[in-house]
Amino acid sequence: TMNQPDRILLVYNAESGLFNALNDWVQKAFSGECRGCRLCHFTYGLNGMRRPWKEFIESLPCPATFLYRAEFQKTYPDFESAFPAIFTERAGKLEQLVSTEELAELENLTELIEFTCDRFFGVDYQTLLPDDSSK
Repeated sequence: TMNQPDRILLVYNAESGLFNALNDWVQKAFSGECRGCRLCHFTYGLNGMRRPWKEFIESLPCPATFLYRAEFQKTYPDFESAFPAIFTERAGKLEQLVSTEELAELENLTELIEFTCDRFFGVDYQTLLPDDSSK
């Protein structure tokens, strides 16, 4: 569509370096550093990024950029936001796609994917799936 964003930005409420190494990640996952970040919690497991999330991100019609809180604030110093959050960018202009509050309401990765998809495409995620069950 003409209104397709240039990219999607996923901003984690975490310090940079959180996902540098798997060992580091496992330590932090158990130490609870990620507990404050719903986006980390839903999208990463002990083996790194969860496959359904990776596949969803790869299926989007625009590139995805993953940022830590500090990187986002450095890149967009004038944009006020709580984190974690998901944004789209069009011609350098940011729009919030999923807010911190909305992330807090979601229960799991499936809900996160469906919600993000609904917002991104303006359609129900279920309609993009093969229709194998008539309700």
